[in-house]
Amino acid sequence: MMGFGFVVARFGHGSLMAGASLVLLGMLVNIHAAAAHSVFTARFERGGAAPRRSRFGIVMASTLAAIGFAMAVYLMTH
Repeated sequence: MMGFGFVVARFGHGSLMAGASLVLLGMLVNIHAAAAHSVFTARFERGGAAPRRSRFGIVMASTLAAIGFAMAVYLMTH
């Protein structure tokens, strides 16, 4: 996602903000994934229960799916 955001910002015409937003969104997803993985592995090593679902993770996944769908529609219609 970060790479795609860079391509959009660098080579897209008039889409610097869209590309920068994708890069920042990718960064947030990576930070969240690293934190969730750390929590999961710590609990797993202690033999504890799996962590509960992350609202942030679900919201981010849904947002990314919507952005991907919108981009696919745009690419197919232009």
